[in-house]
Amino acid sequence: MKKLLLAFALSLVPFINVSAQPSFETNSSARSQISLISPESKVNYTRLQNLLEKQEWREANDETYNLLLRASNRERQGWITIEDIKKLPCWDLATLDRLWTTYSNGHFGFTPQLRVFVSTGNRPGRLVAIEPYEAFGDQVGWRKNDDWIRFKENLNYSLDAPVGHLPSPRQEYQISGGRLDYVTLAQRIVECNVVSLPSLPTSPKPGNQLPKNLPR
Repeated sequence: MKKLLLAFALSLVPFINVSAQPSFETNSSARSQISLISPESKVNYTRLQNLLEKQEWREANDETYNLLLRASNRERQGWITIEDIKKLPCWDLATLDRLWTTYSNGHFGFTPQLRVFVSTGNRPGRLVAIEPYEAFGDQVGWRKNDDWIRFKENLNYSLDAPVGHLPSPRQEYQISGGRLDYVTLAQRIVECNVVSLPSLPTSPKPGNQLPKNLPR
């Protein structure tokens, strides 16, 4: 009788192991989602990751601007002020950069963008002469025929675009290319130590934990 009970119990072991596996996969998926929710703004970056993974650059660019609106609590207004840019959460900016650079193999993102910005003579947080900013716009492809591209549908949503072309966080209709907005954004990115620019001083905010690894 004991042998019969033991044999019956052993026969249930494979069934128990198989039924436990979906629970592990669900937990893993949940951890991936949680890791893309900002601890500062509570904004979820999972949809952006999915769009970038599929190389849907147009939709990802639109989603990036929407995420910036949510992170600055300006979704209802639909536009962001200079003061809002100065307070953008570091975690959120770092996540945006890391997602874009990861899924474009370094072609897009704030990292290549700011390096072009600095290499053309611009400085984060400082309005220098207009010519360096125009040179920046020319090099990243935000200007065409000596004029700023004012409508986002006219951007190049492919890997044939210049390095740093996307994301384009500029608001539409800005005839000067949103120079003050972008210079302020560049300063905030540097303050958060999102992009390493050895030639410029950085002042990372204490207590801001930037995401190091993103789920693939």
